[in-house]
Parts: sequence; structure tokens; C-alpha cells
Amino acid sequence: MDVLFLENLVINFLILYVTSIFSKVRVSSLRIAVGAAIGASYVAVLILLPGMKVYGTIIAKLLLSAGIIAITFTPEKLKSFLKVLAMFYVSSFIFAGAAFAFIYFNQSGGFVRNGIVYVFWRYKLTVLVLSLMMVGIVVKILIEIIQSRTKEKYLMPIKISFEDNVIELAALVDTGNSLHDPLTNMPVIIVEYLAIKDVLPADIQDIFKESKENDLDNISRVISNSKWFSRFRLIPFMSIGKDNGILIGFKPDYIEIGKDDEKKGVKDVVVGICNKTLSRNEGYRALLNPELV
Repeated sequence: MDVLFLENLVINFLILYVTSIFSKVRVSSLRIAVGAAIGASYVAVLILLPGMKVYGTIIAKLLLSAGIIAITFTPEKLKSFLKVLAMFYVSSFIFAGAAFAFIYFNQSGGFVRNGIVYVFWRYKLTVLVLSLMMVGIVVKILIEIIQSRTKEKYLMPIKISFEDNVIELAALVDTGNSLHDPLTNMPVIIVEYLAIKDVLPADIQDIFKESKENDLDNISRVISNSKWFSRFRLIPFMSIGKDNGILIGFKPDYIEIGKDDEKKGVKDVVVGICNKTLSRNEGYRALLNPELV
């Protein structure tokens, strides 16, 4: 029983960890370990104790899965719960497929009891490690495919016009960007400073070069004497680790979103300048508010 428990504890921990990655819900390792221990205990008792067939039914297993997800991830909404539960089953199927592939090639024996498959492996540790390696490769490939397709779907070319200057760059439609100018309620596009600096006046560039975009006194002094005074905006925002952030924004002449026959011109918009890199590989340099698409 102890060996069976430990094996399932490791596998369940990894399944829940992968579930966390797929569902993008961060939880502590302790909570994952608790959920894994519950699942491992259930399997060990189900296989080794007689008269437990009722707990091996589909309904019982569904209830167990729901309980593990509720305890590990504590989703607040039904939609979030179902999403995490679905990712849990996807992760489980990936692990099961990898394990059965090696079982087949290794020609191992085993038995089925109460709906649970238990396998005898001559080189159990080796097969387990190989299975985990295969799962790691599959998960990595799936994540890269999903991320790349998601980005391609939501990447759009945009043009930003300031006076006689036009900046062209790629933007990601970011569903998490719900920023609006508090005075005019115009939607905000977040753009990297380095992508837009050439069209900014020298005094405005100095704010970002010296990393003083959070110094309100300095910003007020510079902006009050700038030719861009009428364009100036201050946009409050909240993000992880920063409850009261301020984004410097400017009103462009207009922006153009999309390409060819799908081009869309927008004037009622504010460009918020971010002094950080938005994409590691520079696949995009701006974040579009979904309202603009």
C-alpha cells in the first residue's frame, strides 16, 4: 500500500501541477500536495480493500475529481471550476497515454480492481521516469502550440499618428487591458516606450530615459512646459504587486488598426506609455484594448 500510495502521490502532484499551468491558476505547492495525497489515498484504499466497488463507479470518480479540484484550486465561480476540471482531465489523459505507451512496449502485466488499473513493471522506476519525460515533452509542445496560435489570432498591425509622424507596430489584443482615460473614458492602448520614443518630444523622452515616470512632481513640471500639454493624460491602473500605478498617456491624432480591407481608424483613444518590454521576442510591442477591435 505504501508503494502504491507514493507512486500515485507523485503522479497526482504532477497532474495537478500541469493542470495549474494549463488553466493559468496559480496555487501553492502545499495545496497541490494536499490534493495529490487525497487522490493517492483514494486509489490505494480502492485497490487493496475488498468490497469497495461502489467507490470505483464513474459517479464516485467524478465526485472525487471535483473534490480534488475544489480543495486544490478553490475556484470561486462555476465557470472557473469547470475550466480547471476540464484541464485536470486533459492532464490526466496525457499522463495515462504516456504510461500505457511504455506499458505496451515493455509488455508489463497487471490487474484491474474496482475500475483502477494496477501494473507490474520489472523496471518500475525507469518506466515512471520515461513516462514523466514524455509527458514533459508533450506538455511543452502543447503549451507552445496553444500560445503561438493564440498570439497569431490576436496579433494585429497598428499605426499611431502624432502630428507628422507615424509609428507602425504589432499589437496584441489583450482581454486583460480594460484601461480607460478617467477624464474622457477613452480606451487606452499600452505601447512600449522604445517603440514610440522617436515621435515623442525630447522633454517627454527625458522622463522615461531617467525612469521618472512615477515621479508626479517631475512629470507635472515637464508637462506644464511641454508643447504636448493638451495631449497629456494620467491613467491610474492596478496590476500584480502594484495597487496604485500611474501610466503616462497621450492623445494621438488617430490610430489605424488592422490591414487591407479590414482597416479601422480610431480617433477617440489614448496611448499609454510603458517603460518595459511587453514581449520577450518582440512579437508585439503594444496591448490593444478589446473595445477597439
